[in-house]
Amino acid sequence: MTNDWLSSKEAARRLGVSAATLYAYVSRGLLRSEAVDGQRERRYRAEEVVRLKRQRDVGRKAESIANYALDFGTPVLESALTLIEGNRLYYRGHDATELAQTATLEEVARLLWACDETPFADDNLPPMTTALRRAWLAAATLSPVDRCLVVLPAAAALDHPSWVEDRGAMLETGVRVLRLLTAAVTGQPMSPLPVHQQLALAWRVPGERASLLRAALVLSADHEFNASAFAARVVASTGANFYGAVTAGLAAINGPRHGGLTRRVASLFDDLRKVDDLDAELGRRVRDRIYIPGFGHQLYPDGDVRAETLFALLREAMPKSAELAFAERLAQAVERMIDRKANVDFATVTVERVLGLPKQSALALFLLGRTVGWIAHALEQAAHGALIRPRARYTGPRPPV
Repeated sequence: MTNDWLSSKEAARRLGVSAATLYAYVSRGLLRSEAVDGQRERRYRAEEVVRLKRQRDVGRKAESIANYALDFGTPVLESALTLIEGNRLYYRGHDATELAQTATLEEVARLLWACDETPFADDNLPPMTTALRRAWLAAATLSPVDRCLVVLPAAAALDHPSWVEDRGAMLETGVRVLRLLTAAVTGQPMSPLPVHQQLALAWRVPGERASLLRAALVLSADHEFNASAFAARVVASTGANFYGAVTAGLAAINGPRHGGLTRRVASLFDDLRKVDDLDAELGRRVRDRIYIPGFGHQLYPDGDVRAETLFALLREAMPKSAELAFAERLAQAVERMIDRKANVDFATVTVERVLGLPKQSALALFLLGRTVGWIAHALEQAAHGALIRPRARYTGPRPPV
């Protein structure tokens, strides 16, 4: 089948999609097409069509890739923050995987926020008001994301400088929000220490392994217009301050199709740890079309570069880890069966397991890293000054003539 070619009509027929959806697959990198000399018609490799059909069919329950493609990538907005191209990730033109080797989250924030060190002054912390203390106590037993959702509005109420629409004041507010959420995740007092150091201290990660936390944070900082970044940006476009924009991002990232997917990956680890025959259990799930979370990404057809980077760093830091060995064996087995590589959700949960972090730490790492991106989007949108207001394509009953 390697040398077999299909016309666009035949490729669409085999996939069971329209011509428009077929072209959408090509534009999003899910399928390649080649021109035929002297003709307008394009052709498609049969083996790639078969592979895409298998990827579409395996592991999905209610939603189909055709319907997903209809929403994926719309609306399109301009941004100078993040570029995803050629299976690489760039922050303002800097390769994110290279930044992950040495940069702190604060350094990436300065890059994405286009600022110097001034906003990160040691005394730039949110005021610890009575309302915030009460919220802190009330949220003590909640999950990291839920703690953040409780304390953030409480801090916003009396952080009056956060409403000043001056770039310097906005940058300082961004720092206060990041430090507040870090404290909410760790359950420790607010601190000017770098985020990864605060997490390492709270989670008792040895100093020589704190770089794994730092890398995970950096690789989570931004990812173009994902659901939570778009939510934060829409709220920022209304003139709301950064507390409001970040609250929107937090609400979105908690969903099971976004950052909350790490919970499902963690459950996958727990379930498959108990089985005697990993391949047999995975085979059963594939046959029963049970969704296997943590694999594949529409923007990285050759594999999620963020996951590849984290796995490389884990192998370097902890090559003898039994948890890492299990995660890699699981990733390889799933890839053999459904032809999808592990993505950043799977890799971040692996970091959580290898380092022995508290439950839902993978999501906590994701949200703290992404907070930097939400603030960057809010800053960019504030400078743009326009309200984001998409139009709807009406599909309901038509009014009487």
